[in-house]
Amino acid sequence: MFKKTNTFYKYLISGGLCFLIDILLFTLFNFLLGNNPKHIIYSTIFARIISSGINYLLNRNKVFKKNDNKKIDKFTLVKYFLLVIVQMLVSAHTVNYLYSALNINESIIKVIVDGLLCIINFFIQKKLIFSEYKPHNKKTIIILAILSSIAVLYQPIVTEDLIKIAYQNKVLLSSVIAIFLYFYYLKYNNIERKKSFSVLSFIFTIFLIIGYSIQNSGSLALIFDDIQYLIITMFKYIGYYTFINISLNVICEFLNKFKITDSKKSKLITLFKKNPFLFSIITLSIVYLIYLIIYYPGVVGYDPSYQIKEVMGIPNFYSESAGITGTSLLTAYNPIIHTLLIGYLFKLGLLLGSANIGIFIYTVIQMSFMIFVLSYSIKFLHQEKVPTVILLIILGLYVFVPIFPFYALSAFKDTYFALFMILYVIELCKLMKYDYKKIDILRLIVIAVSLFFFRHNGILTIILTLPFFLILKKNKKAILISLVSIFLVFALYNGLIVAFKVTPTSRREVLSIPIQQISRLVKEKEEIIDANDKETINKVIDYSIIKEKYNPELSDPIKNTFNNEASTNDLTNFIGVWSKYMVKEPRLYLEATLNNMYGYIYPNAQNWYFYHMKYNVLNEVGFDYHYNNLSILRDITYGYGEVFGYIPVLNLFVNIGFMTWIYLYLIGYLIESKNKKYILLLLPAFSIILACILGPINTYYRYVIPYSFSLPIILSFIYKNKKSV
Repeated sequence: MFKKTNTFYKYLISGGLCFLIDILLFTLFNFLLGNNPKHIIYSTIFARIISSGINYLLNRNKVFKKNDNKKIDKFTLVKYFLLVIVQMLVSAHTVNYLYSALNINESIIKVIVDGLLCIINFFIQKKLIFSEYKPHNKKTIIILAILSSIAVLYQPIVTEDLIKIAYQNKVLLSSVIAIFLYFYYLKYNNIERKKSFSVLSFIFTIFLIIGYSIQNSGSLALIFDDIQYLIITMFKYIGYYTFINISLNVICEFLNKFKITDSKKSKLITLFKKNPFLFSIITLSIVYLIYLIIYYPGVVGYDPSYQIKEVMGIPNFYSESAGITGTSLLTAYNPIIHTLLIGYLFKLGLLLGSANIGIFIYTVIQMSFMIFVLSYSIKFLHQEKVPTVILLIILGLYVFVPIFPFYALSAFKDTYFALFMILYVIELCKLMKYDYKKIDILRLIVIAVSLFFFRHNGILTIILTLPFFLILKKNKKAILISLVSIFLVFALYNGLIVAFKVTPTSRREVLSIPIQQISRLVKEKEEIIDANDKETINKVIDYSIIKEKYNPELSDPIKNTFNNEASTNDLTNFIGVWSKYMVKEPRLYLEATLNNMYGYIYPNAQNWYFYHMKYNVLNEVGFDYHYNNLSILRDITYGYGEVFGYIPVLNLFVNIGFMTWIYLYLIGYLIESKNKKYILLLLPAFSIILACILGPINTYYRYVIPYSFSLPIILSFIYKNKKSV
């Protein structure tokens, strides 16, 4: 009894000291930020950041330290600061609410509120933060199961919704889920929790909470803007985190034990094994040829149509954006190699008799290359002795997942980029495992160069991947030679673009995030922008249309008004204005950014689409581009592709946020299974994810096909070559 009382007294002394520091800092910051309408919230946060660090050290080392010197839970720091964040938000909103309602001195209100929270925190810290790990009892597991079922199923946004739950049809399903989760948690609660998966569980939970709020309100309002939202968020956090953490650890145990062997009696496997490369080519050729017949001569969307018009010397969106006229309208808005390829094949078709012939020639070349690359990937994995069953599953993906045949038909640069990404990933696998010869170095250089030949951000992929392979013992010389050669070609490539007077891409392409942030500021808080700043903004983008055309998930409507005549000084002043309001409205800027990218990390924001329509951009300038009369078959294949995105489990392959989660999970799994070197193979995918997050549009599937195409190869290679645990 004395020990418990002694611990409480120590806690009071520690808490009192830090409470005094917190109050003094709060009062100071409150004085300094008095003119800010959110001065109470900001003062609470700044003061708590400092005082909580001191409090953690005192509580860990002096208050809750065990007499028997047993190891304190290694996650105490993470758990403690999660508690601090929750307490800080509860304190800030409660003090702010009571101050508005009672008009009493803020510091007095804070003393009372934080005093009550201090007593509650003692029991939380003693039982959950600084205690030795103990398996949860059955009552706790029941509560966790209920919270998890509510978090997964209901997503309430106001407390009244909780009352309505009993009248919803979901209540039965929720009860079933809760019962299932109870037995699930009961069975797996005592498994060893891996540190990496605890971190990932926290990240995934935050993704879900933020993603839901952004998707449903366009802001973080459903997390922070009311005490009831905050309480609901806490429940959701516990429910999500518990389910995700246990699931990630269970998946790890399953993968460590997972093995697959081929059936020797299967005729299909026997036939496939004779020549997997040829078998794949024949299979894919038959299937993709059917699609080509149905969609003859191929699918030409807006971007490739404009590229064709560039080569034909016809004014188009890109030439108008660049402000150029004359006979040469070539721009670098799209990779010039791809523009010339599709443009001159189109010209060849016109010489042979029609626009359709030119498009057909391009489509056949692209489709043939895709069939070759996909078949080569299977051949490579076969050489790596990946089980034939897995290879046939991958071949099945290439056949039945509609993104493969439809992108084989679609005349976008992204198709070539995705195919070269597959080849690049295969080369990285070889670089990691085998000794490189001269011919291997040359092949790596050609493939890497092709990445930026067909997508501008291809050079980013190279920069963020290949240099990191120097940490391996193998092929250092080959990597250095390759890097030097690649950057020489890149410099030459850009030099030729300048020499042939190809109009460079606009500076606006790197300004998507600042433009979206400024646009949201104008849309929501124009009253705080002074006249001079409005004029500065207008010199770079058209200020007058921002309110009307601002799209939270697409920067193009505003970005397309970028003034190409803007001087360096104009841009510098624009960045200055942008920076100025970032300090004043950090949350608004954060929300603007999240709106423009949350779908890349939030699985519930699925935006499944593919190209199948015939666009009339070429017809409008006199070219006879048309489909054949097989409209019924086009409706059937389109319907299949559309439905595929909503088939449970299978649709995860076309879910952008979930694909990102798979790559993040692989990091944790490779760390915990002591196969860290294979994380290097994930770097190309993360370079694409980074480019998407910094890009102009939210949840755009065309941008992510490089890492979705590459995933089966990465998973298969790791499965076959990783060390057994």
